[in-house]
Amino acid sequence: MTLSRSILPEFPRIYQWVLVLLIMIGTGCIDEIELQGNGAKGGQLVIQGSLVKGCPSLVNVRVSRTASFSERDLPTPVVQAQVFLEDRSGNQLLIPQQEPGVYQMELADTSQLLPVVAGNEYRISVTISENGQFQSSWERIHPVPQADSVSLNIVARESLDFNGQVTTNQYIQYLIHSPLKADGATEKARLRWTFESVYQVLETFVPGPGAGPQTCYVTRGLNLDKVVLFNGNETSSDRLEGYFIVEDEIDYQYGIGFLLRIRQNSLSREAHRYWDQVSQAISLSGGLFEASPGVIEGNMSNVNEPEESVLGYFYASEQQDLVRFVNPVEAGSPAHFCSLPAFDGSDPCLDCQSIIFSTKEQPPDWGQ
Repeated sequence: MTLSRSILPEFPRIYQWVLVLLIMIGTGCIDEIELQGNGAKGGQLVIQGSLVKGCPSLVNVRVSRTASFSERDLPTPVVQAQVFLEDRSGNQLLIPQQEPGVYQMELADTSQLLPVVAGNEYRISVTISENGQFQSSWERIHPVPQADSVSLNIVARESLDFNGQVTTNQYIQYLIHSPLKADGATEKARLRWTFESVYQVLETFVPGPGAGPQTCYVTRGLNLDKVVLFNGNETSSDRLEGYFIVEDEIDYQYGIGFLLRIRQNSLSREAHRYWDQVSQAISLSGGLFEASPGVIEGNMSNVNEPEESVLGYFYASEQQDLVRFVNPVEAGSPAHFCSLPAFDGSDPCLDCQSIIFSTKEQPPDWGQ
């Protein structure tokens, strides 16, 4: 297999709105998936939110309007909305806007204003001056089981290259080992996993005066166009042993060191059903950017006009953060980024900070 490198433009805006695009996916030819919407080509309201109990806890809400799907435009952010997080005790928090259409706040578990506690129920309320007030259904936080470890498996697959020749590529599979019940829980968990990776870049050494080669760490999303779920209530086992959750092609990113961050989240029955429908829609349509227009019914509604179709979903969850560091030997010692020829005249190996999402700061969980 021939490897090459480039600056790898990993577009931040697209990553931020992939989740919003995911909920717009549907299929026009599968009866089992009911598509709810008013059929408009653009301008429909989308409210996608989550409350994640962690360290710290985080509430994150994105408010936007759909664009013309045929033009592949990103959704248009809705600014100056009032977004509140509420609990069953009547506590309410105004969530500030951090950037256009993104309303976000970190919460301490001991917050007296609105404690984030497993077993409690929460919802969001969004007020838009020209459209009225929108609310989600109540969502309960279910405790998340604590995974023990993540193991690796290397597999080889044949594929056709650009010249129609058969090549063999190596992939690394990540397998999770976890109980399906949280401590003290009577019901097995419904789980969802999301992923983020970090790889290391060492600049090319250039003889002469000045500083030596520097090291950068590049962050990227992984498996962004897939939804990875497991319903513990559909198995007789109380554990997942070596359960496959994600795979990645082995290339230059594994040449010096590679870190995979895994977020294991517990879901309610309703949230699991929603994400399972999204997963089915992606699989049946061929992927995020090959999907035909359509939407999946969520749990947002207009308080004053309940018949209005509002896209999106709010869910509450507890999260466990796991880290799996892969050293080059485990990955078969592939060539690293700056040992490979460039696609063009630009050379990030002389300035690794020119790579999008790169930093010279070593992540605190690096090498763990």
